[in-house]
Amino acid sequence: MMVVKLFGVVRLQTGVSCFESDAENLRELLENIPGLTKKEAKDLIVLVNGKSVGRNYRFQDGDEVALLAPAGGG
Repeated sequence: MMVVKLFGVVRLQTGVSCFESDAENLRELLENIPGLTKKEAKDLIVLVNGKSVGRNYRFQDGDEVALLAPAGGG
């Protein structure tokens, strides 16, 4: 089981600041974020235990996942 924390726009879109998940890998997690479409989820910045990971990352018990929307502007 891992803790998933949402920040910024992602938190506003979902109305959730954190939740627990038992997803086995990052792809599975991103397909099941409450309140987000798969397209929105695929563009997120993902940090696991404070480090960037690839889309094939397999979670370990106790991982802490942070989800952030990419910054934009101009």
